[in-house]
Amino acid sequence: MKTFRLRGMYTAVPLLAALCAQSVLAADTPVRINQAFQSLLYLPLYVAQEQGFFKQQGVAVKISTGGGGAQSWAAVIGGSADFSIQDPVFVPKSRENGGNGVVVAGIQNAPTVFIFGKDDTPLQDNLAHLAGKRVVTSPQPDTTWAFMSYLIKQQNLKEVKLVHVAIGNEIPAVAAGRADYALAVEPQVSMAEQQNGLHAVYSFSAAQSWYPFAFSSLTTTQQYIDKNPQAAQGVVTAFEQASRFIYSHPDSAVEIAHKYFPNLPVELVKKAVQREIDAKGYPENVLVSKQAWDNNMNISLYAKNIKAYPSAATSYENNVNSELASKAKQAVDAMGTK
Repeated sequence: MKTFRLRGMYTAVPLLAALCAQSVLAADTPVRINQAFQSLLYLPLYVAQEQGFFKQQGVAVKISTGGGGAQSWAAVIGGSADFSIQDPVFVPKSRENGGNGVVVAGIQNAPTVFIFGKDDTPLQDNLAHLAGKRVVTSPQPDTTWAFMSYLIKQQNLKEVKLVHVAIGNEIPAVAAGRADYALAVEPQVSMAEQQNGLHAVYSFSAAQSWYPFAFSSLTTTQQYIDKNPQAAQGVVTAFEQASRFIYSHPDSAVEIAHKYFPNLPVELVKKAVQREIDAKGYPENVLVSKQAWDNNMNISLYAKNIKAYPSAATSYENNVNSELASKAKQAVDAMGTK
């Protein structure tokens, strides 16, 4: 497979060297990142690794997989990981119990959940068409259940029946006629279209009231940042580089994605990555905004994943470290990278 390397373009900029001289790291400082799942939603992680952005920032990243958001965050709390990637709700949820985790960067800055079905009628401005329909979601309180339940309440949709299936079984449920529609993320959405003749008819990301949304984030503890400020900055800066790289070099990003998902046809991976780009799922800047945080917390409160919002334990100010992402933006801007 052809490999794309752009290190020279990034390392040869004197201005960047001057800007970052104060945070030069010892070569290859070990950093452990635990991801909830191996997912196309986490493509910035794989791009940062494969394009050498972590190494360029002086950190040697080891990636592990927790098997779920709770497990990944537990790895950080338990000390077997330095960072985790998952729904950021675990940070305020643990803070409600006395923890001090922080969100340091966005990995998915949009609610990249889609509705697909056999009927190709667009639903984006026609949600009333769901009346009387059966819609597949994961069981309560999982994400797609929360999204669909909240949408029904928000839009006052009538007689919509939710059909609960385990994650990964959305396509068979619709294909077999057990439901009319299903909610899913990539690559399931593109698989539904390309391999099963189904149609993506609604994007939560395209709904104005849902975007932006802190859907998946890079999280750590304040203690780690205090003890390892240079490594923490290096990791966040590498993610800023990776996210921008996806938008400026989508074909190269697809090649990296296919390396991590070799069992999927490359054309399917390309369609899935492009859908994510079109939805602005990968952050154009890794700073998690107040609006993105508010949108997540509103859904999390609805799903009873947190006790209250707003509150001291769940506030943006106490949960989101914006300093690292702001410095990362300055550094990558100085590289001349869009």
